[in-house]
This record gives sequence, C-alpha cells and structure tokens, in this order.
Amino acid sequence: LDHAVGSARCASLEWGCQPRSVQPRPAGQDIKDAVFFQHPGPEGNLLYDGGKDGGKERKWSRKRHEAAHVPKYVAWSRLVVESTLFTALTTLLTVYALTGDDIRLMATNEPADIVFDGLTLSCLAIFTFEVVLCIIAKDDYFMSFFMVLDVSSTITLVLDLTLVNDLILGDEEQLSNVRGSRTAKIGARMTRIIRVMRLVRILKLYKAIYEANQAKKRRAARKANPGEDEDDWDDLDVGVRTKLNKESLVGKKLSELTTRRVICLVLTMMLLHKVVRIDPSQQLPTSATYGVDVVNQAFVQLDANPTNESLRLGYEHSVLQYLYYHNWFSQQQGCPLDLPCAAVYDSQAFWFGIVSNSEVVAAQKAEIARIRPSTVTAWVASVKEVETDVNTAWLFNYGTVPPSVEAVIGSPFSLHCNTRSGTTFRLGFSLIGKELPELGVAYPVPCPEDLRRPERIKYFANILTDETDLRAWHLAFYFDTRPFVYWESVFSLMVTAYICVSLCAASIVFAGDANRLVLHPVENMIAKVETIRDNPLAAMKVADEEFKIEEMTRAKTRKLEANKGPFQFLREIMMCKGKEGPAELMETVILEKTIIKLGSLLALGFGQAGASIIEHNMNGVDSACVDAMIEGIRVECIIGATRIRDFGTATEVLQSKVMTFVNQIAEIVHGVIDEFHGYASKNNGDFFLMIWRKTAGMDATKLSKLADMSMLAFTRILGAVHRSPVLAGYRGHPGLQQRLGKNCRVHLSSGLHYGWAIEGAVGSEFKIDASYLSPNVSIAETVERATKIYGVSILVAESVVNICSPAVAAKCRLIDRVIITGSVTPMELYVVDLDYMSLTVVPPPAMHINWTSRQRFRVRQFLEAEKNMKWHEDAKMVSLFNENPEIAAMRFRYTLEFIYVFNMGYQNYSQGEWQVAQRLLTRTRTMLGVVDGPSLALLRFMEHPYQFEAPESWHGVRELGHANSQ
Repeated sequence: LDHAVGSARCASLEWGCQPRSVQPRPAGQDIKDAVFFQHPGPEGNLLYDGGKDGGKERKWSRKRHEAAHVPKYVAWSRLVVESTLFTALTTLLTVYALTGDDIRLMATNEPADIVFDGLTLSCLAIFTFEVVLCIIAKDDYFMSFFMVLDVSSTITLVLDLTLVNDLILGDEEQLSNVRGSRTAKIGARMTRIIRVMRLVRILKLYKAIYEANQAKKRRAARKANPGEDEDDWDDLDVGVRTKLNKESLVGKKLSELTTRRVICLVLTMMLLHKVVRIDPSQQLPTSATYGVDVVNQAFVQLDANPTNESLRLGYEHSVLQYLYYHNWFSQQQGCPLDLPCAAVYDSQAFWFGIVSNSEVVAAQKAEIARIRPSTVTAWVASVKEVETDVNTAWLFNYGTVPPSVEAVIGSPFSLHCNTRSGTTFRLGFSLIGKELPELGVAYPVPCPEDLRRPERIKYFANILTDETDLRAWHLAFYFDTRPFVYWESVFSLMVTAYICVSLCAASIVFAGDANRLVLHPVENMIAKVETIRDNPLAAMKVADEEFKIEEMTRAKTRKLEANKGPFQFLREIMMCKGKEGPAELMETVILEKTIIKLGSLLALGFGQAGASIIEHNMNGVDSACVDAMIEGIRVECIIGATRIRDFGTATEVLQSKVMTFVNQIAEIVHGVIDEFHGYASKNNGDFFLMIWRKTAGMDATKLSKLADMSMLAFTRILGAVHRSPVLAGYRGHPGLQQRLGKNCRVHLSSGLHYGWAIEGAVGSEFKIDASYLSPNVSIAETVERATKIYGVSILVAESVVNICSPAVAAKCRLIDRVIITGSVTPMELYVVDLDYMSLTVVPPPAMHINWTSRQRFRVRQFLEAEKNMKWHEDAKMVSLFNENPEIAAMRFRYTLEFIYVFNMGYQNYSQGEWQVAQRLLTRTRTMLGVVDGPSLALLRFMEHPYQFEAPESWHGVRELGHANSQ
C-alpha cells in the first residue's frame, strides 16, 4: 500500500522522484534477516550476510569480494600494478629516464652507449608493459590523462637510443641537404629540442608521486588521527572524529586538473622557447669557420702548383695556425701570461685530414696536404720565442703541443677513418689518437666516429667551393665538444631538478588558495555529513568537536599573543602586518556551521526512533527526493513512561510559563535517561516516553545491565526532581497552593515494561513523527497510570524484573498480579519503594555559575565520561543503587519487618485468604508511619464490592484494564 500510494503521489504531483522498491519478506522477520548490508571497516566496505543460516555472520573483504567477480587476468593485472615492488621499479626507471642520457654524456664515452641503450630498451619494454596492464586493470585508465601521460613519456624514450639520436642529428658527411657549418647548427638545435622533449617524462614521475600520495592518504584514512590538543583541552575526549584524511572527489579532481595544466603549461613554454628562436651562432661566423676557408684557399693554390715552396709554406703555416689557435691541449695547460687562449672555449680541434668519396683521390690529396716536420719545428720555435715574454706575446696565446703530438702533425696522413656506411673516406691524423693520461687523454680518439655525434663538430670550406668539388674531396677539421656537452648535461640535470621542484611548488601555490578557502571547508562539510549519515545521533558530538577546535584555536592565538617577543613585532613591521580586527566569516564556514546545527536539530527532533529515517535519506545521495515514509523496524526494548502529576492544574495556573516548567523537568528526566544509556522518544506535555533499545548482538548479561540501568534511572529521576532547588520554587507559588494545597510539590510517576515495538515514522508526507508503536507501549503507559491506583511513584512490570540482575530485582516489591489491556497473559507488578518526602532540597550554589558555551561543553564532556563508565565491567548498578545517598534516604523508612509482613499479606491475598490478608495488610498500611499505597489499594479492592470474601472465580489475578480509575 505504501509503495502504491507513494508512486501515485509522485506521479500526480510530478515531483520527479522514484518510488522505493519494496521487497516482500516473511511476516515477523527482522529487516536485516532478509537483506545484505554494508559496514565501513578498516579495509574498505565489508559485506555481512544478515541471514541467520548457521547462526553466524560471514564476512568478506572488499578485495576478495571483487576478485570473485572479475576474470583472473584482470585480478592478476591489478595485483601487479598495485604492488609496491612494481611501483618502486617503475619510479626508479622513471628517474633514470629523466637523468640517464645526461649521465651518459657527462660521465662515459662512446663504448658505454651499448649499456645505456640496453637500459633504455628495458625501460621502454617495462613502461609499455605497464600501460597494457593498466588498460586491463583500471576501468577509467583507457584514453585518460594518465594514459596519454604514460604513452607520451614512453615514446620519448626512443629519442635516447643512440641510433635514433644519430639519425635525428644527421650525418655531417651528407652534403645534399645542408651546406657548411649549418649542419652543426641544426644538430645543436635538435639536441636542445630532444632535451626538452625528455622533460615530458616528468609527467610520469608526477604520476608515480601522485599515486604514492593517494595510497598514503588511503592508508592514513584508515587510522585514527586525533591530532594535538592545546591549552587545557587535553583531558577532554569528544568521541567522534571527522574524516579529515579522506580527500573529497572535488578536491581530488581540482588538484589533479591544476597540476596537469601547470605541467603542460611549463613544458609547452620551454619547448616553444627552445624552438621558436634564432640561434645566436647564426649572427656571425666563428674563428673555426673563417680559419677553414683560409686553409682551404691556401691548399687550393698549392694543389694547382705543388712545387711552389712559398705556396707550400703558406699552406703549412695556415694549418699550424689553425691547429694552435684551437689547441686541444690548452684545456690541461691553461692560458699563460694571463692572455686569452683556446682554454676559454669548450671545443677544440683534434682531427685534420682529407674527406672524399674516392679512396684514391683521398690518398692523392693527402700526399699534397701533409705538413713537413721541419715546418712544424720552425713554427713551434717561433711561437715559443714570441710567447715567452709578455712584451712580445701576441694578444692570443697559442699555447704548446706535446712533442709526441708535434711528431704526429709532421707525419704523413696515415689514419684511415672511413665512415661506417663505407661511402666516404677520410685520411688524416688525430692529435689525441693515443692515450696520454698525464696530458688529459684518458680516452684516445683516433677517428671522429670514436666520439658521439653530439660530441664532435665538423668544419670545412664554405666559400669559393662548389658542391660537386666538395663531394669529390675537401679539407675537414673535426672539433672535440665534450667539455661543452659535459656542462650542457650538468645544466640539463639542474634544469630537470629545477622543473620538478618548480612544478611541485607551482601546483602547491596554485592549489593552496583553493584548498584553503574552498576545498578544505567542503571536505570538512562532507566529513561531517558522512558522520551524521552513518550515525545521525552523533551530530551533537560533532558540534562538540567543532566547538573544541574553535576553543583550541582561540587558546593558541592567546598563547601566541602572550609570548610575542620583540623579534615578532619587528617581523610584523617588516611584513607590514598590523593588528587585524575581527575577521568576517567566510560563506563556507557559515555553511559548515549551519550543517552542524541542522544535524544537531535533526538528532534532537527525531531522536533514536528517527535515526533510521535520517540515515536512509542521507544515504540516497543520487536523488534530492525525500522519502520519509520508510518501512518500520521491529526492535526489542525497555519502554519507560513518565508523567507529571497535576499537570492540568499547573497549566491553568502557570499559563505562559508552563513551557519553562515542563522544560525544567525535561532537563532532569532527559539528562538522567541519557546518562543511563536510554533515549528520550516522545515529549507530549505532561508525558515522556523513554526507550532502552536492545542492540544487535547484545547478550543476556548486557541486557540485564540495561534493565538495571532503566530502573536506577527512574529512581534517580525521582530523587533529582524532589531535591531540585529550581523545582522546589514552585512549592511556594500562590496559585498552585490555592489549587493543590499548601503542601503541593512537583511530582512524577513512572512505569517500566519490556517488549517489542515498531520503530519508524508515523504520519504522512506532510508531517511525520518518529516514534514507537506497539501494544507494549500502551502497556507501559497503563503501568504508569496504575501508580495512582497503588499510590506509588514507580511501577515495574514483571517483564523488566525477569531480565534484570537478581540483586536489583531484590529491590522491588511484588504488589499485585494483573491483566492489562494489550497483554493476553497476566503480569506481576512490582514497586520500587521510595519515600520522596524524606528528601531535602539541595541549597542553591553560593556562587552564580556563568553558563558559557565553554562551561556547557565541559559539563557535557563530564557527563559523557560518566555515561561511558556505566558499561564498564567494574560498574555494578546495584552498587550505584546502594551507595546513592538520595536513594538510601528514600528507602530508609522501609524495614525488613514491613517487607516480611506485606509479603505474607500479599500471598494470602493471592491465594484467596482475604480475611487473613485483611489483617496483615491493615497492619502494613500504617506500619511505616505513613500510609502504604499498595496495602491500601489491595484493601480497597477486597472491600468493595467483595467485603473481603474472595469470589469463586478468583485465581490471584486482578483485571486492571487501562488503569484509568480504581
């Protein structure tokens, strides 16, 4: 019916809500018996089987539950991708991918390239394997940002392979596309572009750090993080911690997008900066370019007339001047006489010879191009003579060459350094062709191919030459650029480190304000909403926690202000920070506090009976439709009913102040009930309905203790009401004295019963009340009304006495066996003997307590601690009953003799011996010095209309009905 009416109403009013799907279940079966439900645990959502087959609950972890529903290859892929070993391996390889090529160029020579190529191929294979596994294992990975990140980073690894790198830079011997020194310039530009492209791998490193951070947050979210208390709040425990470690989806998405854009922006700027600009070397030719033209012109003249001595001598001097001007050994010797030399540059000539497409032509030209030893000796002598004196030295210092190298320069061109393709032939000599450790030649370089392509530059004639002639033969100088490459690699590593740090800093700075002003408050709100959703009654504790944080912040601020020294004032002056006025609350803070207040009001308004309503609607976040009319839940509980005596008269007399009057009583009733783990369910003017709910898994021992607490709570309530100085003030109210007599006082009567009840919403979609419906609720109300018949303050039904502990049950006196409307079987009624007239009013405190928010918070924490102690194993309710001075004062009048005589009178009454019962009960009626209500009630029942003669139908059971009248 509920399903049909709800569907019809949604359709007619066009609310856009979806009707609930109602699953039929067997009558009398508890809801959890027919469904599965999830419970958040430390390892994720744990699945419990609510059924009672086998009498045990079965639990599976989330991973095992998922593994049972996914193919094995998917589960295996997830296991590999999420393993710590694989993550550490990929992170280590990512660091190598960022720095490996620079380390190769900086610390090794060409023979080690095969090792680095193997490492690069391994990285390429492992990263490709990782991409494939992620596509299989992660549902949201394919075509995502992280997939593009991984693929692009993996592709750039190909650029680090030596073969690919050489192809990109090009062969300096290929003259079809480029001319002259432009080959070197284009190669240098491509080298810079490749270095920038390599920085794309920072994205992969970012992914590794990001996933590690997410895993750390997930682990931290599973642990309690109580934080640090300040000031005098160390001894206070709120009991509910919001889930601040859990990152919200909004924060996760915004942080991810911010970091993506920052990384892409920086890399794009660096790439464009390297590509869209003119190389400074294109402004003017260098000395190497000019010099090779001079040497080539001299050789062309010599080649035309080989026997001309002056032409040969001019050619040889031009070659020697070129080699000495770009002296390779100046790096080790330095620049003497503080004059500039080749050492101030990062590239020097190391190989000179003939380059031709014909080996015969190369040999012919090499014979002409050789330098005579006598010319070398004369040149060295002239250079030494000039450069020994600062007054005669040239502006540029040529430096010296080792004698062994001088011999190489003056020897025939004997080094055949043909290209690996076999199409170009080289014949010449190398200045560093042999190992000379004392002169810095630890790695000999006989041929240009013994250096990597980025580590050498070729210079040949640019003017007065034809491309056909160049292909046939030409002179060439090869320069060693390893010092330049070394420092370029060093700076590249520094740039990589700087970009990593700057990207992290930029991401933090860009996301910091959004996190502080928006995301963190939103995550706090989400955490509080989730706490209220999981346990609606915890909203008050959430409010207490928020207040505690506010007080801690204020205490910390006060402490900083008190301990502020002169340096702090100086710092504030330098930072232009003045004393700030009261800050205006941000809208997010206002919204967060509003959520806390709304949750607290929901908890106060709905109570325990409405917790399931709140939880059901807050869990359904996929729709804004409110479904308040949820199916009721059957619960086992102890039901308590309390009524204010003479409330009608008090309402007429107090009128507008009656609300204050009721709230003053409710503060006592609800406070004591909460201390003894009960819940206030209904407040209806003069009537209060209380519930002690039996929770799932509660054993008989705890249920017995719960019953003990319910009886002790009503006993404490009676004492507190009659000792309250606030309520004692109504005894002198003229209006009340006139209507109720001069001995009037505020008084309560209570009844207790145990049974089942339906917990849920009562009403319609226009107005609901969360309450408990059951015949047992009516029985509890009837038991309370019976207190007037028996002249007592507290009546306890047999159902409660049977489950309480024997020690507490002994505090009750059996006074009758009755049949009450709503109960098909007779039940015994017990009274807790209490003489509230023996109590004295507590004097008001001498000092007026200023009940600030801080004081109320501390009192609530004290009461919460007292409440939690009740469930401790050492806490015995009978001890609290016996040791309470108020209860002892109220029970002092009731002697053992009185109990024995009354019990004998009751037994005779129950067995039909009413004449004997009359004699004994008449005695107990006045034995205490005051009239005993149960004795008087039994005497009246036997007298009218039976005249102390038990009827033939008497079986010891009295028909009480609704107990509305005697």
